Amino acid sequence: MNLTSSKPIILRKVALAVFKDKKVLMVRSKKQSEVFYSLGGKVEKGESDIETVTREVMEEVNCNIKPGSIKFLKEFEEEAHGRINTRVNIRLYEGELIGKPTSSSEIAEIQYFDSSIDPKHLSLIAINGIFPFLKKNGYIV
Repeated sequence: MNLTSSKPIILRKVALAVFKDKKVLMVRSKKQSEVFYSLGGKVEKGESDIETVTREVMEEVNCNIKPGSIKFLKEFEEEAHGRINTRVNIRLYEGELIGKPTSSSEIAEIQYFDSSIDPKHLSLIAINGIFPFLKKNGYIV
């Protein structure tokens, strides 16, 4: 009898989409050589979505989020990039940053991208969900 569960692990994350010139801000962690991710991260126990995204944005790009600018966009779920038997669920918000984003100790690179980005730089959830949604709804070109 196989005692290993085949039910996938679900990683719950919250992300913030920041737009500029019809492009969305993405970050590449020092752990990744090519793939960029949305700003944000895992929800910690007892945290609300807004608390999570506020904390993560400060940790990743040293910025606060403009009060009143956060708006829920959509929830996405997909296989987690580079993980076996793991799915990622992302609740995506849009918002405005206060100040200029700068790389923290965990972030190697910050870039703004539109839908012309080479898919090798995106996770499955960005390829199959986030970028098509953003383009269809006029957030990015």
